[in-house]
Formats: sequence, C-alpha cells, structure tokens
Amino acid sequence: MTTEAQITIIIPVYNRAEVVKATLDSVAKQSYRPIDVVLVDNNSSDNTLEVLNEWKQMVETNDFRVKVLSESTPGAPAARNRGLKEVTTPYTMFFDSDDIMHPSHVKRAVDAFAQNPQIDVVGWNVDIKTLNGSDSHHRFCKNDILYNHIFHSTFSTLRYAARTNLFRKVGGWNENLQGWNDYELGVRMILANPSIKKLEGEATVTVVLQKVSITGTEFSSKPQCWETSLNAIDKDLENSEQQTMKKYIDVRRVILAGFYHREGAIDDARRLLGDVLSRSGWYRQLIMKIFYNIIRRGGRGIALLARPLLCISK
Repeated sequence: MTTEAQITIIIPVYNRAEVVKATLDSVAKQSYRPIDVVLVDNNSSDNTLEVLNEWKQMVETNDFRVKVLSESTPGAPAARNRGLKEVTTPYTMFFDSDDIMHPSHVKRAVDAFAQNPQIDVVGWNVDIKTLNGSDSHHRFCKNDILYNHIFHSTFSTLRYAARTNLFRKVGGWNENLQGWNDYELGVRMILANPSIKKLEGEATVTVVLQKVSITGTEFSSKPQCWETSLNAIDKDLENSEQQTMKKYIDVRRVILAGFYHREGAIDDARRLLGDVLSRSGWYRQLIMKIFYNIIRRGGRGIALLARPLLCISK
C-alpha cells in the first residue's frame, strides 16, 4: 500500500457535540489506510470544537492524519471550501457530521479510482434512516445523469467522491447558498462532463436524518433558501450547452410550490407557481398545474412524467 494518502475526507461541523462522535468513529474504523481527514468547525456555540480536538488526539496516527480547523463564515459551503483548501491528495470525499460510513466505504472508493485511473467520479447508493425510524434506499443514477440529478439529487454530498482538481475546477461550493448547495454543485460537476463509475453492491453509507439538520426537514419556513439555489442552477445551465434543461428546473420550482402548499404556506405556493406560469406557454402552463396538483395532494412520480410531457413545450 502506498505511504501517501490518496483521499481526504472533509467534514463540516456545526453544533454537533452530541452526535458527531458516532460519525467520526465510523471514519476511524475504515479498513483502508492511509487517510487524511479535515474537520471544520463552523462557529459552533456548543463544545463541538473541543470534541473534535479530543477525537483527533485519540485517533491520529502516521497513516490517519487529522486536521481540525475553524471557519468563521456561516454555512456548510464556506466550511467545505475551507477544508478543500487544505487538501493535498488526488481525491476528495465530503461527508456530513451526523451520518455513518461502513468500515469498507473508503476502500471501495479508493480501489475504484486505482483500478480505473481514467475516471473522475465514483458514485454509490446510500441508505436513509428517516425521522420516523423507517429506512429507504437512494440510488446513484449514472444514466441520463443530469436529468436524474435534477429530480433525484444524484450528486448529493454523501453519494460520491471525486478528483480534488475537479472540485476546484468547477469553483468549489457556492457560499451564497445556504440550502441545496450540494444540489447546485452537482449540476456544475455534471456540466464539466466527468468520467463516472458507479459502485454496485450494498450501500456503505447510512444517512441519519436529524430533526435539526444542515438541510432542514421542511421547506416553507425559509423559501428563499431553496429558491436562491434553483436560480443559481438556472444561471449554471444558461452558461452551458444544456440550456434546454432549464425547463426541468421550473418543474422543480413547481414541486417546491406543491410542498409549500402541503405545509400550509399557500401564499408562497401560489407566488412560486405563478412565477413559473408567467413565463410559460399555454401547454406548459397546463402541465405545470397538473404537476403542482399532484404534489400538493401528496402524489409522486413527476420525474417519470416531466420529459415525455414537456418535450414539445415552449
């Protein structure tokens, strides 16, 4: 095994003193070595920073190097960018402070890069443990990847690792976005046309949803958070060869409006829906209204309908 680390794991942490150790211990239990780990405390008001430093003292070895940093700019994107500045390895994996990686997780990713030196991204499926205790399984969809990412967030933070220089090439994390920032970064990563390999087999990441999390569990309390990210993605697509995909971002706006409605924020739902309808022809208006009503009534399956129904719309 090489004595130089090939991958760095970056974890931003904010007020996670009570839960972060489980995540950190899952990193320490990785079967692969060497690994670099960068932990970035993001203005925690509890004793998170103390927990991070204590853990570093307990686990750090010559082949498991740990840096603990602080980032004063609020928000996970700034913390992740701060960590990215420290990376000297060819590959980078971002991780969240309340999720769990199985012992073979890093080895799977590094082995895939080593065995396929031409690839830029390795992706995998993840298991989700929801707030009500139920489990679900989210797939990494390599085929038709931009479309699938728009509707299924294929490039969410926990589902892939990539070449460090690819993260840097696309500009890193957008620090103006406080929600869905991994969703927006994923669009820019895909637009860079990377070579991608999907890992098959059982999921080696468990996403543990928290009541208070970095992404939130509902939408209507901070509508501009999500809408600003969708606006940023519009600009990403406008400056690319994939401008036609912008209509699917409008579908995401309509889906978001449907969630607003379900949460009782009727005025915001109508505002966002109206914004989409105002720039749509009659046929697209009809389809968007259908999508909105499906979502507000608790329905699903819009991704299966959007392409065939909107392929001829203006």
